[in-house]
Amino acid sequence: MIAGSYHSSGFFVAGAQARIQVRYPWIDYKYMTDLNLDSSARLIHEAIQQLGWSADPPSIVDRVKRLDIGLPAEDEFISILSWLGKCSLVHKLDQGQSPLESRETFQVPDLLATFVTKSGTKTALIEVKNTSKKKIIWKPDYLEKLNNYSSLVDLPLLVAWKFNGLWILTDINCFSKARVNHHLSLEEAMKNNLMSYLAGDFIFVMKANVGLHVVLKKMCLISQKETGNKSREEKWSLKIEKAFFTNSDGHEVKKLPTGLWPLFISANPEATDKVEKDRIYQSFAIPENQGMISAHAALPVLINFSMKNNDKIHWRKQLRSHEYPVKISVLYEAAQEGIQQGYVKNIFHLVPATIPVFLKDLEDSELNRNRTSRHFPVSNIVT
Repeated sequence: MIAGSYHSSGFFVAGAQARIQVRYPWIDYKYMTDLNLDSSARLIHEAIQQLGWSADPPSIVDRVKRLDIGLPAEDEFISILSWLGKCSLVHKLDQGQSPLESRETFQVPDLLATFVTKSGTKTALIEVKNTSKKKIIWKPDYLEKLNNYSSLVDLPLLVAWKFNGLWILTDINCFSKARVNHHLSLEEAMKNNLMSYLAGDFIFVMKANVGLHVVLKKMCLISQKETGNKSREEKWSLKIEKAFFTNSDGHEVKKLPTGLWPLFISANPEATDKVEKDRIYQSFAIPENQGMISAHAALPVLINFSMKNNDKIHWRKQLRSHEYPVKISVLYEAAQEGIQQGYVKNIFHLVPATIPVFLKDLEDSELNRNRTSRHFPVSNIVT
């Protein structure tokens, strides 16, 4: 039995006991049981290391807040690169550089990453930024110092930008100079996104009406109360009478094909409820206007879905465990199978509008892919 309440207007409110606990064989729950106890201590220690032990408390608090934005973003991006499968090595670069005079000339980027491609390994430096603003603005000396370090070690420099949960990886040359500062607009970054071309990301679109439907039978009324103008709230003991899936044609199926459940969950199906005299009908279906979903953006959704509580994801712990709810290969194979069986509409591998010099030899090899997937110039997607 599960408990819930609904208003006579037809709005169903699930009670605390109404959460359906489902365990799936492709999720390993063990690593999610321990709390990441060292996250706060690491942030405080890093802040003191940067400011010095004599720093005043307000300065330390401010630096901790800034690090809490930056360091978890780095951990998240490292986790995503590791999960996508084309990154053979990624690690942070120690920015405690010496001698002090070097800081006037060089700025050490956040990460170093090596990617496996069809034309050999590609190694690059990566500067990580986390902002919801539609433009990254850097002062000339900051960009110059990054470029100086890039030239010193003879490695290309990329920018990883987290924008409202979406990661964009772009070449440093996408920055353009305004009057004084250098700007990277969201549109320019999206047009030249390397997440698919270099890191192994892909985009999928689910077909509309693919859905999960649950029929709940009202067993007994627990309580009721008036809530306003011709409205009341009732709390019922409920029993799951039936649960089934529908394909894109609306036909009932016993279960989704193997591997499609993670795709369905990460596509953010739309929830609807219908309350009748004896039953409550809940549906979670892909809407008609459902957009494109990046595989990398599906990872946090799947991790959150498999967690037992509503805590935010501890990316540092994720890095330590190197365990994920589902492998990227399983997700991609499911998407390919979903196209064949009519559950997935499209798979896209995005090609940047301008290919960086260090990736020019990939231009031919990376475009030779399976026919079930489509190659889409990023410039054709951004409007």
